[in-house]
Amino acid sequence: MPKVTFLPSNLSLEIDENTTLREAAHQLEVDVHDRCGGLGACCNCVVTVVDGATAITPKTVVEEAVFYLDPKDRLSCQCRITGDVVVSTL
Repeated sequence: MPKVTFLPSNLSLEIDENTTLREAAHQLEVDVHDRCGGLGACCNCVVTVVDGATAITPKTVVEEAVFYLDPKDRLSCQCRITGDVVVSTL
């Protein structure tokens, strides 16, 4: 099972493959500032991938349309975990 770690809280969880980062955050009670229920509409659930960028599905069309995302930034509701990953919620 893949492991996801959220910084700065350093909370970790082994999670089923293809779970979204948003779902993992909710299981750990980490606030990712999502407001739209995981639809990608609010674009508030931005996380920065610190390690394991290849262990997350590629950016979706929704994410590609968000012009202010840095290359390491992702919408937690749009990316699914395929391996171990460390993300920051700052």
